Amino acid sequence: MQIQRIFRYRIPLKAPLMQNGFQIRERRGFLLCSPGRDLGEFAPLPGFSPSREEDILRDLLTFQSCRDYGMEIPEGDLRTPEALFAIAMLKFPLKGLPEKPPLCSLFGTPPEIRARRGALLDNILRDLSSGSGQDSGSPMGIKIKAGIFPLSEELSLIEELLREISARGLRGRVMINPDGNRSLSPESARRISTALEDSLGWFEDPLPALSDCLSLGIPVGLDTLWGEFAARFPGTELPEALRHYRIKPVIKPALTPGFMNLREIRPVLSSAFESPAGIGWIRRLAASFETDSGTDTLKYFPEEARIMESFMASCVREL
Repeated sequence: MQIQRIFRYRIPLKAPLMQNGFQIRERRGFLLCSPGRDLGEFAPLPGFSPSREEDILRDLLTFQSCRDYGMEIPEGDLRTPEALFAIAMLKFPLKGLPEKPPLCSLFGTPPEIRARRGALLDNILRDLSSGSGQDSGSPMGIKIKAGIFPLSEELSLIEELLREISARGLRGRVMINPDGNRSLSPESARRISTALEDSLGWFEDPLPALSDCLSLGIPVGLDTLWGEFAARFPGTELPEALRHYRIKPVIKPALTPGFMNLREIRPVLSSAFESPAGIGWIRRLAASFETDSGTDTLKYFPEEARIMESFMASCVREL
């Protein structure tokens, strides 16, 4: 496999975003272009990525050398999961597959959440009634954030949301998946999960420590803690450990080594703030894996950076 061109992109966010204690103001990355014009995205994510800066630079220099001298990409020499993600995009363009729509989410300030939730639930009700909801016959999920606002405010929002779900006859047909971004205390996580009652789908990364997440005794989604969990239960132990601990894998392919081998456990595929190139590929991968995609991060970008054609015209420069 060869690289013909390399592009650099820069996307300013509409507003600064705090994630894992790190403020993101601008998304930067690189696009590798093959002779067949397939794209691979190489975009380390500060605050999330485990990759060292020197390894990121080394992989970029490797890609540049391959482009300049027409060499095959030495996959075994690449040091970062972000580089391997780019290679997977180039090797498996998945052009014939549709893009799986992202899971529903209800984010924003409390007033914004209150303003949006009625229309969101009405849309879900229409989809379920028409049989067009994802995985027809299975409950649909709504992702919410936890640990962003005072606990009393978040509990109030949950109580109001459950009332509206019940009013529309959606209890049991809609599940709520809070995402704690490893920011909660065990007591706060328990109070939120208790408030959700039988409407809790899974609680994503509620606590900083994996052992504490596993001891909650509730369905837990693992995103940033997935690598630690998978390392603890390698090989054939992994499926049984998933069932035993009621774990829902939620992986960022760009930050997960070996993600192409995880099809059988059907992980939810989460974005790492990729550009439209990477997001589109992850959504096609979700269709290939017959799973879901949590890939609505394009909404944080300006309009011109959300669609592939205008993104390439306005945000991309050749390196």
